[in-house]
Amino acid sequence: MTNGRKAGRREVTAEDEKVRLAQQYKASGLKPADIGKIIGASRATVYRYLSMEGA
Repeated sequence: MTNGRKAGRREVTAEDEKVRLAQQYKASGLKPADIGKIIGASRATVYRYLSMEGA
């Protein structure tokens, strides 16, 4: 029983701050590895963020 709480990790959507930042940095010409260092995410995560639609 979860007492009204959702179990597990929350879903990351295209509206999340790090996703929007990654897309803005990519539009300004930064490489995914550099974007990852700035926002504190791995390069693979940056690629996942950049593939999200709607932001």
